[in-house]
Amino acid sequence: MKKYFQAPWTYKDLLISFLLAAILIPVTLIILDLTGISDIIEKSEQKGVYLVLIFILQWIIILVPMLVLTHKKYKIKAKYFGIKKIGILKTIGLIFTAYILYLSISLLITTFILYTGLKIPGYQIQEEIVPMFGTDTFSLVVAGILIVGLAPIIEEIFFRGFLLRTLANKSGVFLGSIVSAAIFAVFHMQWQSIIPIFILGLIINSIVIKSRSIIPAIGFHIFNNALAFTFEILLIKEVISLENVI
Repeated sequence: MKKYFQAPWTYKDLLISFLLAAILIPVTLIILDLTGISDIIEKSEQKGVYLVLIFILQWIIILVPMLVLTHKKYKIKAKYFGIKKIGILKTIGLIFTAYILYLSISLLITTFILYTGLKIPGYQIQEEIVPMFGTDTFSLVVAGILIVGLAPIIEEIFFRGFLLRTLANKSGVFLGSIVSAAIFAVFHMQWQSIIPIFILGLIINSIVIKSRSIIPAIGFHIFNNALAFTFEILLIKEVISLENVI
C-alpha cells in the first residue's frame, strides 16, 4: 500500500541509521568498559540511576543519527513520525481492544502448551528486569520512571514512528508489520520470550496501522509495561509468588 503513512524516509535512510547505531553502540560499550565506568555501575548502591543513564545514552546513540539524517534531508515534522492527535475515547477503545486480543492469543497458546505438554522455545516467562535496579524504594521509583514512562515513548517513536512507517510505506503494511515486529522482538534480547514480544509488536503495529498515529501505541505500551512492572513489584515484595501464579 504505497504511501500508506506518507513517510518520506527511504530504505537507504533506514539502513544508514541502523549501521551508525550498530557501530556506535559497541564502541560506547567498549569505552565504558575501558574507562572502568561499567565496574562503577555494577558496584554502585544506586545502580538504578546509572542504568537509566545508560538507557538514555543508548537511545541518544540510536535516535540522533536518525534525527540528524532525516532533518537534513526532509526536515523533522511530528506527522512524519505518526505523532498525530486522535480522540481520547478512540485511543482508549484501541488500547482496550488490542489488550483483549493480546490476552486472548496468550491464553490460547498457554492453554495449548498446558494441554499438550509441549514446550515452545522462545515462549517462556520474560526475565525479571526490576531487580536489576535494586529493591529499595528509590530504585523501584527510578525503575518505574524508566519502564513505564521513558521506554514506551522512545521505543514507539523509533519502532513505530520511524521503522514501521518506513517499511510499511515501501514494502506494504503486511510485510512491514512483520519485519518491524521481528526487529522489535530481537532488540529486547529476551530470547526465552521472543515469541510473545513478537506478538506484542504485531498488535502494537496493528494499532498504529488502524489509527495512523503512534499516540494509542504509546498508551498501550505504557499500560502493558505498567501491568508488568506492578506484577514484578508484587513478586519482589512477596505479595504473590510465581508458583501460585503458574
